[in-house]
Amino acid sequence: MVTTRPSATQRRLLGLLYKDQLEGNRTTVKTLANSWNLDTAYARTLCQAVEEEGLVTSNYRGYRLTELGRSMIKVVFTGGVFDIIHPGHIHTLTSSRRLGDVLVVSVARNSTVVKNKGHLPTHEESQRQELVRSVRCVDVAVLGSETSIFEIVKMTKPDVIALGYDQSHKEQYVVEQSRKRGIKVKVVRLKSPIPKTKSSKLVKDGAIHVF
Repeated sequence: MVTTRPSATQRRLLGLLYKDQLEGNRTTVKTLANSWNLDTAYARTLCQAVEEEGLVTSNYRGYRLTELGRSMIKVVFTGGVFDIIHPGHIHTLTSSRRLGDVLVVSVARNSTVVKNKGHLPTHEESQRQELVRSVRCVDVAVLGSETSIFEIVKMTKPDVIALGYDQSHKEQYVVEQSRKRGIKVKVVRLKSPIPKTKSSKLVKDGAIHVF
């Protein structure tokens, strides 16, 4: 039974397990050692320590988070189009990451962009997902739902939802809709140090040329 909060290294491992389970990947001593560039013996000791605390279970397929282990990490969720990454996006992502141990980012589908903005994005959804995934502070980048953001909220079960300064979702509405799906979340409205910076404006002003 856990008597103290897991260490930063242990929470990082729990976060990796959350990510792998969300993406359908296996976490083994070998994959952990390879991804973190660790000695195999040390990686095994780390996994055994969190298993002894009841934070993970293991079988021939690898390690999985227990409910207790999941409760020991704070998952933050945010979303957007991310068509052309600019400093405002980086601020949003880094600010979101500071709110917890794991950052999950939902990247809007092409159809959602057309519905909300009236035009296709410059880049395909898979390209935008890959671009967001490459940002250091992002742990998981998933494609959003074509019907409701709360489908992704239900799938990821975050503890915190970070809303951008210009996103139209109302905080209380997000809390209530999440609660209806059995998910208790804290909603944080982020601020932007450069609120006038938008991808569409950068293209329009000629700061970025799209070929």
